[in-house]
Amino acid sequence: MGWPPALRELKDLLYEVYLAADAPSLDEITRAITADDDRLGGAPSRDAVHRIITDVERSGQQADVVAVATVLARWAVWDAPDLAVRVRELWVRARMARGAGRPVGDFRGDVRLVLDGGLGVHPVLDIDSVGNRFGILPAYVLRDHDARLKTVVDAAKAGRSGIAVLVGRSSTGKTRALWEAVGALPDTWRLWHPLSPTAPDAVLAELRDVAPRTVVWLNEAQHYLSPDSLGERVAAGLRQLLHDPSRAPVLVLGTLWPERWDTLTTSDRHEGARVLLGGHKIDVPDAFTPAQLTALDTADDADPRLTQAVQRADEAQVTQYLAGAPVLMERYNAARGATLALIHAAMDARRLGAGLHIPLDWLADAAPGYLTDTEYHALDSDWLSKALAYVTTPCNGIPGILTPVNTNGPRNQRTHRPAASGISADRPAPGPQGPRYLLADYLDQHGRHHRAQTIPPIDFWTAAAHHAHPTDMTALGDAAWDRGLYRDATQLHKHATTHGNAHAASTLVNHFQILHPTDHHPAQWASAHVALDDPFGVVRLLGALLGPGAGEQVGVVLARDPAAHVAVDNPSDVARLLGALREAGADKQVTILAGRAAAHVALDNPSDVARLLEALWEAGADEQVRVVLARDPAAHVAVDNPSDVARLLGALREAGAAPTARYRIRG
Repeated sequence: MGWPPALRELKDLLYEVYLAADAPSLDEITRAITADDDRLGGAPSRDAVHRIITDVERSGQQADVVAVATVLARWAVWDAPDLAVRVRELWVRARMARGAGRPVGDFRGDVRLVLDGGLGVHPVLDIDSVGNRFGILPAYVLRDHDARLKTVVDAAKAGRSGIAVLVGRSSTGKTRALWEAVGALPDTWRLWHPLSPTAPDAVLAELRDVAPRTVVWLNEAQHYLSPDSLGERVAAGLRQLLHDPSRAPVLVLGTLWPERWDTLTTSDRHEGARVLLGGHKIDVPDAFTPAQLTALDTADDADPRLTQAVQRADEAQVTQYLAGAPVLMERYNAARGATLALIHAAMDARRLGAGLHIPLDWLADAAPGYLTDTEYHALDSDWLSKALAYVTTPCNGIPGILTPVNTNGPRNQRTHRPAASGISADRPAPGPQGPRYLLADYLDQHGRHHRAQTIPPIDFWTAAAHHAHPTDMTALGDAAWDRGLYRDATQLHKHATTHGNAHAASTLVNHFQILHPTDHHPAQWASAHVALDDPFGVVRLLGALLGPGAGEQVGVVLARDPAAHVAVDNPSDVARLLGALREAGADKQVTILAGRAAAHVALDNPSDVARLLEALWEAGADEQVRVVLARDPAAHVAVDNPSDVARLLGALREAGAAPTARYRIRG
């Protein structure tokens, strides 16, 4: 089974305080507990103390664990009562841990959990209610990509963690293929589909609870990996999960459109995603082969939906026909006036940076800007309700152009989660209120291709600044800037900064240094309002503030103590921030960040760990280098990239690393 995540966290914490206490012997620990006259509550034997610190399967009795932690905390000059509270919380979580997600059997037993609104499999055209006889989903036809996917799934069933990403255009059958592959897993597996409050927030909130034999379901993976500040943290967490032998096997499955795959695997902004996804692409073709069409058309007792798709689909695009693409296009092409304006506002919102769920207030405020003067003056008081009725009407079992989103919030999820050691508690950005709508996937793709050169009207950008989700505002601001709409870009980046996006803060400063180099108000605003949880975002902001006239704002940022607030789960970004703090002369913050990073940073990527070791050496943090080495990075990093491994070997040699063992203690 491997360790429950909370048990692993408990063991790491105990070993960290053990090292901080100068690695006392078992006899010294036992005598200290006994000499406390039972005030500690626990009385573990020498062997029990050994198991509490090193045993990978058991946590021991709570009182005994707390007693060991308290004695070590005193010797390490830690806050013993605070450590005892943390140990008790982790002990309880370890005992209660079930793992993230739901049993695969729950999804097999209710196909509604698999369709749009659940795992994302498209419903199919219902021809004369044949779904009552053949099932909601038609029979599945295996294709070449299914064989490649099966290899990854079979390896996971055999105990080896893996990742596969199906890459293809809208409605080509990517999500259905993933579901068919998952259906072959035993009932002992779980499926975790993180969604709320936002996709990356959901991953980061529960990633540590992912247990062995879990499928991590990342349909439309760009929503998890693209956001600048959170996407790289998600990528780092998933890499660590995949390379953690104590949590194997886990299976990460995702889908992407080709252009989104290219963005995530070629852009320097997504280095972590590139490492995570590299080598795991499985292409899904747009069309069926002639042999596959023949097999479908000649099958005995064939599903009439498949037969009709074979006969009528253009260019053998069977899955697109089944997903209702022709019906959607007919509805779209027939729309006029305010109805068409509402659709175009949704298309533009998605292609320029909005998430899946688009607030109705945004669309309603933006739509009038798309109308001609004649159309605008002809609007009646109930134009919005009429337009919504048209775009949300299903046809032959296919959802409409826009689908209402259930905004009641997630069920069966924890509402509070204690902060991980050294990392601030998750803080979901406040989202828009009111109804939200999902644009049909096929029309989303159509809009990206056919409206690529169209600049939305002013009403679109004004409405975005008031109603878009805060996590989308940075991308929307970038889109406005690229189109020469500097005022709109500034407003969106300002709002994004207010809601915690450090990348938006640095962009805001850089843009004003271009447009108005003598106006320092943006730098002052960014320094005072930026969130300090993203290390690379802080690095970018510090770099932007070193420009003409903004240098004094560096002190404002440093006074807010970023070293104590940034997340430390990405070694490469932490290394960058260590360098930036050192250049700024913030020696105290360098020491704080070095200590946090050495104890808690992920050790799965050899290049990242090498960068961290190099940064620690350059900062003179010798003690923190020793802490990293004691965590035995050589036993945890992935070894599938020879150049990265070579770099780490060089860093380890420079650090004088000798062979180490995890949780080695003095007898």
